Order: sequence, then C-alpha cells, then structure tokens
Amino acid sequence: MSEKTIRYLKETSPFIRSFACTHVSILIVCRGPIRKEAMDVFDSLGVRYGILLSEKDSVTYPVTLAPEIRQIPDQNRVHRIPDYTGANREERLQRIDNIIQICKVNSYTHIFAGYGFMAEDAEFVESIEKAGLGFVGPAARVHHSLGAKDQAKKLARKVGVSVTPGLDNITSVAFLAKAGGSLDGMLKLAKEQGVNPDMSVIDACETLEEKAELILEAGYHKGVGLISTEELQEQARKEVDRILKENPGRRIRLKYIGGGGGKGQRIVSSADEVPGMALEVLAESKALGPADNKNFLIEMNIENTRHNEIQLIGNGKWAIALGGRDCSVQMYEQKLVELSITDELYAAEIERMRNAGKESWAKSMEADRGMLREMEMQAERLAETVGLNSASTFECIVSGHSFYFMEVNTRIQVEHRVTEMVYGLRFRNPENPAEYFDVESLVEAMVLCAAHGEKLPRPERYLRSPAGGEVRLNAMNDALQPHAGGVIEFWSNPIEHEIRDDQGISIRNPDTGAFIHYHLAGAYDSNIALIVTYGKDRNENLERLGNILRSMELRGTDLATNREFHMGLIYFLLGLDGMARPDTKFAVPYLAAAGNLAAESNLIDVEYAWSSYAKWAVKAYGADASSVVGAKMTLISRPIEHLLHSPHLLAGWLGYHRKRTYEIVNGKVRWLRNPLQLLEELYQYLHLEWRDAPPLQRIWEYDRQLLDQGLQFYADLQSRIDSSFAADFTALDEAIRGGKLPGVDGSLIAAVQAAHAGWQAGLELLQLPILAGMRSNILDIVLDDDLNPVFPEKFLKPENQKAMIRNLAPPPAAAADTIVAPTGGMIYFRETPAHPPYVDTGDHFDAGKPIFIIEVMKMFNKIPAEFAGTIVEKLVHDDGVVVKKGQPIFRVKPDEEIIIETPAEKEAKRRKYTDEILSSLLS
Repeated sequence: MSEKTIRYLKETSPFIRSFACTHVSILIVCRGPIRKEAMDVFDSLGVRYGILLSEKDSVTYPVTLAPEIRQIPDQNRVHRIPDYTGANREERLQRIDNIIQICKVNSYTHIFAGYGFMAEDAEFVESIEKAGLGFVGPAARVHHSLGAKDQAKKLARKVGVSVTPGLDNITSVAFLAKAGGSLDGMLKLAKEQGVNPDMSVIDACETLEEKAELILEAGYHKGVGLISTEELQEQARKEVDRILKENPGRRIRLKYIGGGGGKGQRIVSSADEVPGMALEVLAESKALGPADNKNFLIEMNIENTRHNEIQLIGNGKWAIALGGRDCSVQMYEQKLVELSITDELYAAEIERMRNAGKESWAKSMEADRGMLREMEMQAERLAETVGLNSASTFECIVSGHSFYFMEVNTRIQVEHRVTEMVYGLRFRNPENPAEYFDVESLVEAMVLCAAHGEKLPRPERYLRSPAGGEVRLNAMNDALQPHAGGVIEFWSNPIEHEIRDDQGISIRNPDTGAFIHYHLAGAYDSNIALIVTYGKDRNENLERLGNILRSMELRGTDLATNREFHMGLIYFLLGLDGMARPDTKFAVPYLAAAGNLAAESNLIDVEYAWSSYAKWAVKAYGADASSVVGAKMTLISRPIEHLLHSPHLLAGWLGYHRKRTYEIVNGKVRWLRNPLQLLEELYQYLHLEWRDAPPLQRIWEYDRQLLDQGLQFYADLQSRIDSSFAADFTALDEAIRGGKLPGVDGSLIAAVQAAHAGWQAGLELLQLPILAGMRSNILDIVLDDDLNPVFPEKFLKPENQKAMIRNLAPPPAAAADTIVAPTGGMIYFRETPAHPPYVDTGDHFDAGKPIFIIEVMKMFNKIPAEFAGTIVEKLVHDDGVVVKKGQPIFRVKPDEEIIIETPAEKEAKRRKYTDEILSSLLS
C-alpha cells in the first residue's frame, strides 16, 4: 500500500474508509496504454497487482514491447504465457484456465482485462465467476445480454431504444433454411452431429428463429458447427440481395457480433460481394473454427453518418451517463480523433454562435443538444435494464440530428480519458450529504464497483472542464497506412496540459535519464499512444491538442506516425470552426485534398523561386535590393521549404490562417495581418522557434535577431499610429506606401517607407504555399448551415481519391519490371488457406486487382496491381512470412512500357511550375 493511500485512509471518515480497496488483488490480463494506466491507478489505491505478459511482448529492454514492466520491482508479479487469447476456441479455453490458475496460485482476487478482446468475452468472465474470482468489468450476465451485437439490438428494441434497420440473426436464418424451415429438420441435423439441446428451453421460445439460435448455441458448447461457412455465405448473399432490391441505391454493412476497433466489418454495394466480404469478416474476427459463433449483423449502411457514444458506469442497481464523445474522424473503421460532447459544452457554444450572428449554426447545435439528452436517457434505460455493474459504452450512429443505437461495448473504451476530462463522480454519504469523496478515474470507478458493488451510493456527476479531446498517435505513414517495424529513438517529455498514455514508452532510464529505444513490431495494433487534453471550450481544447503535437519531438529509424496528420487536421478544423461536424467519411476526402495539395506543393522549387525573386527585386527596386533581400534568404525560405515538404502541416496552416491572416480576392492574396508576424508564427508552428535545440531544429541565431528587429519596428510604429490599422494590414501598407500615415511626422515618413519596404521584401514568397493551396482546391472546403464540412466534388470521387492520397506516401521506388511491398508486414498470397493464390508465375493480372495481402497491425490490406502485366517470377514464395517495405515480391512484364521520369525532367517540371506561380504572385 502506498504511503499516500495509508495517510488518506487514516485521515478520512468511516464512510470514506468503508470504500477502501486495499483488500483487492488484481491480475491485469491486457496490454497497451490501459495496462500502464491501470497499474498507476492500482498503485494510488494501494491495490496489489500483477500482469500477464505474452511471448510476443519482448522483455529485452532496448526494444521492449512492454515497457511498463520497468515499474514493477517484484518480477514475481509478471506472469508469462504464450499469448493472451489463443488462435482458436480450444486454445482460448486453455488460456482461460491458465489465467485462473495463475490467480489461484498467486492469490489474486480479481481480474482486469482493460479494453482488449478478453474484456468482452462472456465465456471468459463466466469462467472467472465460476472459479470464485471477481472481474473488474461488467458481469457475465451483462455480457450475455449486451456483449454480442445481435443480442444487444434485440434487447434494445424491447426497451424502446432506436436501432439501425437490418438483420441480426443470419446464422439462425441460414440454419433454418438448411433444415427446410422446420423445427424437426433442425433437431434432426443437430442429432446427426451428436448435439442434444435442452427442449424445455427451446419449447419456451416463440419463433423458429429463436429456437434455431438456441440449437446453434448448443452446438457451439459441444464444439460442433451445424452450418458451414459456405452455407452462411450463400444465405447472407440471398438476404443482402433481397434488402438491396427493396432499397435500391443503398449499401449494406456486414459486422461481426463481437470484437471492435473497426475489425470484422465490411461494406458491400451488391449481393455478389457478400460471400467474399463475409469470409473476410469471419477471418479477421478469427471465427472460422467449426465451433465458433459465426453470426454477423447485416445492417443498412447509413451514409454520411457521425459516430457518437455515451459513457456509462453502473453498480448493478443504478447506472449513470457521463456525457458523450464524438468519434467520427475514422480510417479503416478505426477511430482517430475523439472529442467530448456535453450539455454544458453545447450550451456555451450555442451562446457563442448566437453572439457571432451565426443563427443557423446555433440551431444545429440546439438540435444536437436535444439529441444528446435523448441518447443519455436511452443509454441509462438500457444499462439499468440489464443491471450494468461497471463501465460500458452506448454507441450510436448519427444521421443529421437523428441517432440509431449500434452496440454496447461492455468494457472500458480506449477513449475513456476524454470523459474523465469533463466529468467526475461524487459519492455522497446518504446519511450525511456534506460528506463525500470524488472519483476522477473510470478505472478507479470500475475497481470500486467490483470491490463494493451495490453498497456504492448513486453518485452525481460534476463538471471538471467543459471540453476534452484525444488523438490516437499511431504507427502510420502520411496516407494513414499502417507502418510497422520502426524504432522510436527519442520522444520529448509531455508538456503542460498533456496527458500521454503511451504504455510506459516515455519512461526514462532511472540512472541516466536517457530515452530507451522502443520497437514498433506490429504484433498487435498500430496505436503508440493516446494524447489527451482539455479546455474551457472546444476551441481551447483543440488549440491545446495542436500545441501538444506541435511541440512533440518524436524521432527514430524507419519511423512513421500520424502526428503531422493530427496536427494539420486540428488546425484545419479550427480554421473552419471548433464545433465542425465531420462525419465518418470525412478522413478519405480530407486525405485526398491533402494529397492534391502535396502534388501542388511538391512542384514548387523554393531555392529557384528565391533566386528568381531576388533578380526581380533588383529590377523592380534597384541594386540596393540585392543586399536587403539576400540578408533574409534563410529567414524566409527555410520555413517555407519545411512547410511545403509537410502536406499535412501545410493543410493545417492554410486552413487555420484563412480569413484570420489572409483572404483570397480575385485570385490574389490579401493580407489581413502583417506577414512578418505570420513568419514568426510559422517558425512556432513548425517548432522551429528559438529554443535549446540543435540548429537544424530551431531558427538560426542571425535570422532570429533579424526577425526580432523587424517585429520591434512594427511594434514601435503601432504605438505611434491609430489602433484601427492593427486590424487591417492592407490598409496600413497602403497608408505607408502612400505617405499618409496619421501619427507619423512628415519628416519621418520617408524613413518609415524605406524600413517598411525593406522588412516586407521577400515576404511575398509566403504567398507560395497559399497559392498552391488555392490551386489544389483544399481552400474550397467549407461548412454548411449545419456545420458539416462540404468538399469540392473532385475529392469525393473514388477514382480521384486513390491517386491523390498516393501523393502523401508514394510507393517505394522499383524497377519498371518489379512489384515491391508498399509497407512492411506479414504477406499472404491468397484469401484464406483454402483459396488458390491471387496470381502465380505465368499468370496475367489486371490493374486494380488484388495480387497479395499485407497484414500489419492486425489489419488485412489487399494490395492491388497498379498496372496490368504478367508474373515472370515470384520472389517471395511462402505465405505468412514477414516482408520489409520496398522488398521485391514479383518480377513482372508490364503490358505497356512504364516510363520513369528522369531527375532532369523532374527539375524542369518544377521550375516551369514555379515560374508560373511566381508570375501570378509578382504581377
């Protein structure tokens, strides 16, 4: 027990002491950031704990995948097993038994499974309870009622919760069809496989489909599958065909009943796609064994949706909603950004919008506020119906201002910290309301529920901060494709307002203070860390997130993360409005826009542009301009070069400063603020401001002195003139150049004009990235009357998106006769072990058709051919081997000659483009 805990218990009242958790001992059976967070919470509570460590979690400190074990002094509390869940049902049951035995041998009273798959495994929780152990999470009865998506939707309908239209029992429908539509037929098929279901339970069911479900369940328990994968695929194809005929033009989502994190989901547009996609859903969910429940949802895909969720906590008697989270910014069905939505936030934002005269936006927020209240009420109703006794999340899809219940995650969520930023729980003594204790950690609340259950009085929620937000820092390249294999060699410490859940990666060597290298091996998912903060409103929350990412230094070998994507996106959204409502499709067209911006910005040759500008300045202003301009070459060109080479940062910079620092009038840039101030802010934005860092990572000293002198000139000038000029730089510029500047004596005006011209010289080149942005059309993204982002049509067309996004992460260089791996990972040449390979030696392949699969960070990525040709030689022969990015996979003969651009041709193209953009800038 920690000294803090001992002191706390001695100094508090009997009521508070009655809810101590020091009698609890917990085995942590999950990994990732939640494991480290749980360890910290348990330490603060004086709870003894141990952790489970799979053999995939390297214990070699320089490249450890489990850095949090550094803070466990007693290595007897680290228990090693082959893996966490096993590859099939048999192995999973063996692992459950292993875990229970570890608890009994080591006197653990409870098990905590975080937000891994085991946290929602009803069979796992049931086994724990039968063994006489406690589970820090919802009880098995809750998992049985809500854990499977099909069961949750059935129950939700009964208690009046809005649900998504669709079919939630395809296995029952398929089994009933196989049996000829009769109970006798189903029982005959079951008997042939040695399955004898409990007839008293079956007879109590009202419908044949419910009876089918119970017979199938009996088969699962016996280890027998009563329908084949092929039969299920065919029945699903028929059902989707029927639904699509009844709803022309719509799409269907196939979603496995268990799991999460975007895995086990596919969207189809035609019935013919169903067999293949259904197989992918089951394969990704590891549900292809004969005894695995293969049920998946067939849901109407509601287009242009947002993803909202309500945080719940309960003790079996009461359940309380803790506001919501908007998790709409997603890629590959995985969340990237999560922002709080609360009644208090909506109230403040509605007032802000009304004060700004934005009535349509205020009305949209009012509708969202009413929807949030209804979601919270329905969430509490459903939770109390099943007697929720821990943390869970009520998830919804939102279309316009209507919502549909999707599922309950019967575990704590990855993004639970967002809720912790905005609400705390206050537990009052029912006999003395003045006596209470506060809980600000949901993990702590889960321990309290597990340790004290129904003795806990119903808490009240209190506001901590009106806004909270989180971004998921993942191992991804700029196109948001998974990127495993890199090594983090340095990571700066967290700054003010930053909460970093990174599994302990940032823990320094206790003796030297040095950062310990961390290997992103790709054994699990792509998440590196969760970056969390808060604010008095959404804008401050986003500004803080942006500043955290701006200040973060993350360096290594073969390291790619989505840090710049997040930073650019956050500043871009701030430029629109902090309360913008991106939907679940937002990321792809936004990436396309950023990719199109990359195509434009990559064509600008800054060094050539500066040289051309210097020549122009001499012709325009005389020979003296050469020294003035030359002195500022690195001051101005260096940050522009940085910006143009980082398309995501460029997108954020353009979006943030649009209408704040500049506007486009008739195709020309009009400055609203002094571009010299913008230059100073650009250095800060790029984290190149003056600081204690190597010269490559900050402004150079001579440039800093020059910039400070220029800013001081304008500060002195501003103190002498009318303050109205501060709001409009164009008016100030015209007044100085016209020699009519109120407050400046006539004898000084010439000196002011000369100084002003000198300080502004070269700043015209700050328009280069803005003009590239204008040409790319990224500046045409706006918000409609409901705060929804609206994209130019070109960014919404799938045929454009792929080519544009490719600009963000061009494939590795390869010879014209070679196909290489676009990323590292595990390679497979066929859909499943039972399928033939996509292509083999001698086969012809068409452009756009899949030729192999790369599994990286637990996601299966089909790699399509970029051109048509014939396989000449297979350079990697086996399935399931690890390949590196850029590794040759096939030697091929293209159908058409592939012409590779020479360096000289590339340079000529860039200079031509730069000349074009300079001519429009300097005309």
